[in-house]
Amino acid sequence: MTDALSPLWIDNPGAIGDLADRCRNAGVFAMDTEADSLHSYFHKVCLVQISVAGEHAVIDPLAIEAEALSPLWEVCGDSEIAVLMHGADYDIRVLDRDYEAEIHGLQDTQIMAMLLGEKKTGLASLLESNFDIALDKRHQRADWGRRPLTESMVTYAAADTAHLAALVGLLRDRLEALGRWQWAREDFMRLEGVRHKSVEREPRAFERIKGVNALRGSARDRAFTLVEWREARAQARDLPPFKILGNQPLLQMAQIIPEGPKAMGKVPGIGPRFVGRYGKAVAELLSEPQEAPEWQRPPRRPPGDPATKKRMAKLVKARDAIAEGLEIDGAVLCPRATMEAVAELGERADVRALEGAGLTGWRLGVVGEAFVKALK
Repeated sequence: MTDALSPLWIDNPGAIGDLADRCRNAGVFAMDTEADSLHSYFHKVCLVQISVAGEHAVIDPLAIEAEALSPLWEVCGDSEIAVLMHGADYDIRVLDRDYEAEIHGLQDTQIMAMLLGEKKTGLASLLESNFDIALDKRHQRADWGRRPLTESMVTYAAADTAHLAALVGLLRDRLEALGRWQWAREDFMRLEGVRHKSVEREPRAFERIKGVNALRGSARDRAFTLVEWREARAQARDLPPFKILGNQPLLQMAQIIPEGPKAMGKVPGIGPRFVGRYGKAVAELLSEPQEAPEWQRPPRRPPGDPATKKRMAKLVKARDAIAEGLEIDGAVLCPRATMEAVAELGERADVRALEGAGLTGWRLGVVGEAFVKALK
């Protein structure tokens, strides 16, 4: 079915205004994005897919100036226009990062499925179980930043929005029948508020590599040096670090110290291309490594207060009983982090205190009284 989509490929700014007008006039449209997170160091939005009124478009933002896309972002920011998406958390963050765009009027089919108690909430599973539509999986790990894209890649991308309108209609009917549509609307609004957060790389980030903390002395220094070198090369070539040098060959070289580029080529995972491009420089780095930050034992989490642990166990039991009755996952009803904050409140907490601990909206209404009783 996806082969018949015939999506419109848009790589000129003049077509953006017309597409935005169509979305505005329709009052509802589906949207998705594709990024190159598996294929670059500096991730970027590579495609924006739009389905509106039964037609489909795939926008090439790499060929269009950011300012020229603003008519589309204006429509996305209009709360009177429904923006249909699936699992929109990442999309909202990258659109904020790359374009400072905001989504309002969101309707997210993954949230809807979770509130219905669906066990499999991925888009492919939902389409197959509800419409007997099988999505093509050939391009799940594709490099969306490459150009030109094949026709099958463009069609694959368009399929992610092509059926969202029908899916939203079906799931909304089920939610309304259960009296849970307002729950979904609250969760949509909460998701609309997420934003991209820049994370600065820490000097001790290399310790997160499995096996590094078993190294000591000069081997640890060499591992640290290789990781820092790899990071710099990845940035310079705009590639993910693993495409410069994998973790396992990195650790092996840190321990055995290959005697020159030729010996380096015998390390599993090191090919002739790496040796030819980097062999000499890496050999020099290994002979005079930088000093790694001193190893520190991770701080142990302090033991929890016995009374708080007891309250937490009672809260989990209360939540799971309610979730079972609603036939939804307990973590959807109330995530563990919120429950831990509630458990810290103590025995005299009331409903208002629960709200201060992060239990708000429909969730407060559903489990609030049971939680107050469980705390006593």
